[in-house]
Amino acid sequence: MTTSASEVSVCSHLFTVKGYAHTRGIGVGSAIESPAFDAAGHRWSVAFFPDGDEQDSRGHISVYIKLVGGTGDATVLYGFSLVDPTGAAPDPEASNVATFRSGAYRGIDRFMEHQTFEASPYLRDDCFTIKCVIGAVKGPGPPPLPVAASELHHDFDRLVVDGGSSTPTEQAVLLYSSAR
Repeated sequence: MTTSASEVSVCSHLFTVKGYAHTRGIGVGSAIESPAFDAAGHRWSVAFFPDGDEQDSRGHISVYIKLVGGTGDATVLYGFSLVDPTGAAPDPEASNVATFRSGAYRGIDRFMEHQTFEASPYLRDDCFTIKCVIGAVKGPGPPPLPVAASELHHDFDRLVVDGGSSTPTEQAVLLYSSAR
C-alpha cells in the first residue's frame, strides 16, 4: 500500500435544465451553460448540448465541462451523471482524467440518445439535473491516473458522501488505489 500527504479537493455541482422541450432544435453545436462555479482551485461551467456538440453526435445529448477561470492549467478527474428525481442512486454515465486550458471543453459527445433520455426517469416535468463531480489531487502525492469509467463515480461518491470525515491522505489513497 502506498500513502501520500496529498490533499484531495472534490466538489460536485448540480446543473438543472428547465424547459428541456424548448432546448431541442437550437442546433448542433449550440450549448446551454450553467453559471460558473468553483472547484479544484478553478472556475468551471457545465455545458449541455441538447442537439449534440457535433454532427456525429446528432440524436444524442452531449455534456461537457469547461474551464472558465483560474490560474494556469488544471488536471482533474471529472464525471457526469443524471440525478433521478425519485431519489434513486444515479447511474454513472462517464468519468475521465483530463488537463484543461482556459476555455477548454472536455466531456461526452454521445452522453445519451434523445429517445432513451426522453423516456428515462431523469426527465420529469420537462426538467432534469446533471451532476458533475470534479476532483483534484494537490501536493507531492501520485498524479491522477486514468480510472475505468465504471469505477470512478464510486470513488467520487464515497468522497462526497464521506463529508470530509476522512483525512486528506486517506482520500488521496482512495483515489490513488482505485486508479491502480
